Amino acid sequence: MKRRRPLVWWCALRRVYLYQPLVANELLKIYGNPADIFNDCPLDEIRNFDDWDGCEEDVASSLKLGCEIIALDDERYPDLLREIPARPVVITAKGDTSSLAGPCVSIVGARKAGSHGRQIAFEIARDLSREGIVVVSGMAYGIDAAAHMGALECGRTVAVWGCGIDVCYPPQFHDLSLRIAKAGCIVSEFPFRTSPMPHHFPQRNRIISGLSTGTVVVEAAARSGSLITARFAIEQNRDVFSVPGIAGGLMSQGTHELLRRGAIFVENAGDILNAILSQISGPEKNPRHLALNDNNGAPK
Repeated sequence: MKRRRPLVWWCALRRVYLYQPLVANELLKIYGNPADIFNDCPLDEIRNFDDWDGCEEDVASSLKLGCEIIALDDERYPDLLREIPARPVVITAKGDTSSLAGPCVSIVGARKAGSHGRQIAFEIARDLSREGIVVVSGMAYGIDAAAHMGALECGRTVAVWGCGIDVCYPPQFHDLSLRIAKAGCIVSEFPFRTSPMPHHFPQRNRIISGLSTGTVVVEAAARSGSLITARFAIEQNRDVFSVPGIAGGLMSQGTHELLRRGAIFVENAGDILNAILSQISGPEKNPRHLALNDNNGAPK
C-alpha cells in the first residue's frame, strides 16, 4: 500500500467522485476507507486516478488559508449532514466549525427578491439566531444575503458555497464572507480553486438542507433553485417551511405551491421555533412530508 497522509486519500476520493457522491459512499461501505478503495478497488476511475499532487496541494492550501478539511471519519463532521444518502465525503470549512453542529435552520429564496421578502428573511434569521439557532444559506443575492445579515445581528450563520472556499462568489460579497467566517462558518465540498459553475449550485443545495433541521423558503418563482433545496429537504426527511406572499405575485408562485403540497405555513421565527422545538431538544423527529414534482425548480 502506498503511504500517504489520510486526508490526501480523502481528497482523492472527493476528486474522483465530486459529482457522484452516492458512488463514493457506496465504495466506503464496501471497502471501509479511501486508502483501501484506491489500493483494492478495480474500477477504472480509481485505477487511473493520477492527480495526487492536486490532493497534496489541497491539504497544503487548507493550512495556508486557515481552513479545515473535514472528512466523513472526522468527529467534527456534522451529524445531520452525515445522515443524508448523498453526503459529501469531504467538506472544507473556514471559521468556527462548531457552528456546523447546530441546531441549524436554512433560509433560502429568490435572488431577485423584493424589499418585503428581504426584510422578512432578515427578521426571521435575526430572531432565530437570537434563540441560538444557526442560520444556513447559500450567500446568493436576495433572500440568502438578507438571511445571513439578519443572523449576524445576533448570532451565527453558515454559508454553503458552490465553488472552492478560496473563490468568493459573488465577489461583491467579499466583506460579507469575512463577517460570516468570523461569526460562523463557510463550507464547500468543492476543492480549492474550483470556479462557480451553474451545475454546482443545485448540488450544493443538498448540503444547505442537509445541515438543517428545516428549510424555510421566502419568495420563490414557479421554477426556482429554492424549490430544489426544498425537494432535497423532503428527500432528507426534514421539515419544509414556506412564507406566504402576495396573491398572484411572481415570487409567490413557488412558496404558495409548497404550501399547497403541505409545507408548514410560517410568518415569523416563532412559528418555526414551535415546529422544531421537539426536534432540537431530543425527541424523535416528526417532519411534514411533501411530494414535489422533480420538474419543479431550476438551478439557483
